[in-house]
Amino acid sequence: MLGAGIIGATIAEALAQRGADVAVLDMRGPNRGASQASAGMLTPYIEGEADSPLLNLCVRSLSLYDSFVARLLEVSRGGIEYARTGTLEIALDDDGVAKLLGNKVWLDTIGVESEWLDGNAVRSFEPSITPAAHGGLLTLDHGLVGVTSLMNALVHQARLAGATFEFPVEVHTVAQVGDRVEVTSVDRTWTGDAAVIAGGSWSRRVRIPGVPSLPVRPVRGQLLHLQWCEGDQPGRICWGPHCYAVPWSDGTVLVGATMEEVGFDEGTTVAGVNTLTSAAIELLPHATGARLDAIRVGLRPMLPDELPAIGPFAAAPRIVAATGHYRNGVLLAPLTAELVTGYLLDNVRDDLFEITTPDRFAKMEGGSA
Repeated sequence: MLGAGIIGATIAEALAQRGADVAVLDMRGPNRGASQASAGMLTPYIEGEADSPLLNLCVRSLSLYDSFVARLLEVSRGGIEYARTGTLEIALDDDGVAKLLGNKVWLDTIGVESEWLDGNAVRSFEPSITPAAHGGLLTLDHGLVGVTSLMNALVHQARLAGATFEFPVEVHTVAQVGDRVEVTSVDRTWTGDAAVIAGGSWSRRVRIPGVPSLPVRPVRGQLLHLQWCEGDQPGRICWGPHCYAVPWSDGTVLVGATMEEVGFDEGTTVAGVNTLTSAAIELLPHATGARLDAIRVGLRPMLPDELPAIGPFAAAPRIVAATGHYRNGVLLAPLTAELVTGYLLDNVRDDLFEITTPDRFAKMEGGSA
């Protein structure tokens, strides 16, 4: 397993629980990449458009979340914050109202429970919202999960089941040799029955002989970690025109997120902080009194069609991709683990592989063997 982020850790735990011998190799260690900057939102009907492949993936994965978290809670040393309190999308002008009312019609058509609230109803239901709100759309099925606690539980359980985590390790080549796979770093080689590429934004750097490199690119996201100090804290995820706010039971709120094409630069910027603070105050006026506890930064792995690459390579079927989840790694983690585990241990090729196959990029300009 290459990668110890949310995708790699979830797959490793699932494989180890089934009795597989799993070694997880990572450049920095668990929860040090995009996972550390995730807001933990589970919001398929915001992230995916109507009838899009991404929506179908996200909805299917959300349906796994209750049992996924419940299983981990049974054996976890600590709690995992998890709630299905819904999301409240806010319109601040007439165009925003029209857009959200259109979304309401779509959700009604596909049988997803939602509620439209006019300006007065929004302020009564969620007092933290700006008085300038024209209305809001409450989508009840959405939720959130504490990523750090989830990662801690996954890594702990994977280790208890026999998985090992080795870092810092930078893998440069993964090759299928007959019915075995060789994984090579600068000074060491591992062999096994299969390998999973779950390196996030760094997946493109892994060379697979005879296979074009995956065109994954990093997109930087900055988030603000605020300690709420005055006024009402939101009771659920609130989504405005320029930011989202995710409340936690410890009195903190995560505000995100920027989307910046800056390569592998993981630095924080004044511009990013200014953009997010301005957007947060526009949506939640009491954010002016919040304390800035931290600025989180992560590099989201994005593929050209904004869908993940999940599944085996045709030219090297013992090497499986699980990368490119972009903004939805946390949401898609249970489904990704189910697909990969089913393929590796049960020889099940899910129909979703037709959509998520890594081979769909083979003919793209710039792919290199």
